[in-house]
Amino acid sequence: MKMLKVVLVVADGLGDRPVPKLGMKTPLELVDFSIVADLLHKSAVGLWDPIQPGVRPGSDTAHLALFGVNPLNNYPGRGPFEAIGAGAILHPGDIAFRGNFATVDKSMTVIDRRAGRSIPEAKQLVKYLNENIGEIDGVKVEIYHATEHRVAVVFRGTSLSDAVSDTDPHTEGVKVLESKPLVGSEEAERMARIVNIFTRRVYELLSACPLNSKRVEKGVPPANVILLRGAGKMVKYPKFSERRDVNLRKAVAISATALVKGVCALLGFETVTPRGATGGVDSDIMAKARAAVDFYKQDYDLIYVHVKGTDSASHDGNPEAKVGVIERTLKGISYIVDRVDLGEVVISFLGDHATPVTVKDHTSDPVPVMVYAPGILADGFSKLTERDARKGSLGRLRNTELFGVLMDYSGRAEKFGA
Repeated sequence: MKMLKVVLVVADGLGDRPVPKLGMKTPLELVDFSIVADLLHKSAVGLWDPIQPGVRPGSDTAHLALFGVNPLNNYPGRGPFEAIGAGAILHPGDIAFRGNFATVDKSMTVIDRRAGRSIPEAKQLVKYLNENIGEIDGVKVEIYHATEHRVAVVFRGTSLSDAVSDTDPHTEGVKVLESKPLVGSEEAERMARIVNIFTRRVYELLSACPLNSKRVEKGVPPANVILLRGAGKMVKYPKFSERRDVNLRKAVAISATALVKGVCALLGFETVTPRGATGGVDSDIMAKARAAVDFYKQDYDLIYVHVKGTDSASHDGNPEAKVGVIERTLKGISYIVDRVDLGEVVISFLGDHATPVTVKDHTSDPVPVMVYAPGILADGFSKLTERDARKGSLGRLRNTELFGVLMDYSGRAEKFGA
């Protein structure tokens, strides 16, 4: 069977619900699809539940399912993915947390959970901490900067558990929380104690750091603590090259989002962030499209393009911005389509989950998906909306089923049975 390349474009948080401000239409229903109308006309359309109906997916669990790993049985928590995306090399048993630089007063009351969000000194602060924090009770601590105020923190040692609570109170005006064991084990008690020592030590180091003194002089909040959340214990995932169910050798993920890059790296992707690509609505999507074409011309079997701005606009409750990011994404897809051989490639466009602008958070709504492949029985649609997708021939796919469909149409799925 001939094997085709796969180009997969995901607009994060694409799915939505009717918006009163838009006359009870969804952002997708206001999008101009004319630039990709021919591709859509030649595609099959449907819906996808990243986990299963009624389950709200995270971006990490949705991406596991997207690439053929059932997250219901293989989820270590978000911390490890965030850490890997920020550059950490994790080993089985490592405990990783997501974290924020934040601002607290002397009583450890949170003044700003993001320390002003803009922290040009973030990498220097991380370097300063890594050089000075040392081990805690024989456990090595590593801190990695992700984007803006975000960091990842890794604890490496023996007898550790991820069954501990967050120190991030997720609100301001209250004190930093003490981490507590969530189960009655010595490992969880030890981990919680180490986390609390870490929090205090970071506060002491950052409070004395000259970089923060300069921030205060400029009238911006000091980044004088790290709030932790989302503990997870690293597990091992089979990389594409190790799997027997699919024939994939080389894959590349084009993204500026640490979490997504982390998931992809675990599964065997190379990860790339083109200049100008960000995780916001201002991202240079065309830079990602150009990179996708460059990798298509090389010996890559799967080229994945991730656009985060749709989700950012959704969390901000901004439907107009969401429409704009979707339309810029479609221009990127059109750029790719004009530069690939449509007889040699499978192209899919979808969301990784729904983030309705009226909710400003992930929901369990299924997301629209389109799949183009040479010879596919096309539905002939000219738009890809939540309502249209209900009528498509792909039906309502669940969990890893979409990945199976993509692998089958690309000739990369191994036969099940004799």
